[in-house]
Amino acid sequence: MLRSTKLLFAVSILVWGFPSISNAAITKYGVTVSECDFDYENEKFCTDDRLKSYANVLKTGEANFDGDKILYLFETNETGFVGQKPYRLVVIDTSTKTVHPFGYALSPASDSYGNPVAVNKAGAIVEFDFNIRSDRFCFSGNIDAYRMSDNYEQGKPFCFKFDKTEQELVREYY
Repeated sequence: MLRSTKLLFAVSILVWGFPSISNAAITKYGVTVSECDFDYENEKFCTDDRLKSYANVLKTGEANFDGDKILYLFETNETGFVGQKPYRLVVIDTSTKTVHPFGYALSPASDSYGNPVAVNKAGAIVEFDFNIRSDRFCFSGNIDAYRMSDNYEQGKPFCFKFDKTEQELVREYY
């Protein structure tokens, strides 16, 4: 009886403790991902394929953001809120080899009916603006996130600044 009680107790601890560690940092292939997923979305930032791609970007890429970081944009495998495959991004710190996922999915600009909206004079429906000399990332398009979705307004890109203390991109509001 005591043996089965100990086993039941051990399983209970394992089950109760699992959710609290499911989003813990993962280190593999020479990179560490600070957060594996976000609440209420399907994108997983710590899959084996994603970890390999971060390691490859770190090995072959050059810093393109905030001095020593790589801002890595990729089209996701998950279908976004508007039935298309949105872009996701991570910030890779080349000095620490740490990957910091961005909490929003980014998709081409569209109106409330789903019609494409041009974000520049060339007629593009999505535009990313960042460079190595700045800690600021701006995006013209739609933001897709649980309870935080936002459509592009003409001439008003969404901008974010990399917070060195929090190690994440933080939205700037005007």
